[in-house]
Amino acid sequence: MGAHWRPGPWLHVPSRPASMGMVRSLGESYYMSADVSQFEPHDIVLMAYNHNIVIHAEKVLEDGSVSDTFTHKTLLPEDMDPLSVSGTLTPEGMLVVSVMRIPTMGVMEPPTPPAYRSEAHL
Repeated sequence: MGAHWRPGPWLHVPSRPASMGMVRSLGESYYMSADVSQFEPHDIVLMAYNHNIVIHAEKVLEDGSVSDTFTHKTLLPEDMDPLSVSGTLTPEGMLVVSVMRIPTMGVMEPPTPPAYRSEAHL
């Protein structure tokens, strides 16, 4: 998917690589995380479109060249609320993305999903 992955000091923590990018459901929200510790917050862009969440980070040097990039795309279930996407950067450099679920009211046939796109810079 175009992501450049480099082994780092976090490899000794067995749970972190296994949980990275995996969507977890907790209560009324979905959560996923990605290790972006090699980037500054202003290098990271969080995008949502249709049922996808995309994390893109790019480290640009002073001369304008790109020294490192990271892209991670995750498909979320159809009941995600695209307007509720938010990201939190932990002190360890993990980006935790949360998305609220749209409550279902027992509708038998789902309506046609609207096309949308939102983008947030940290």
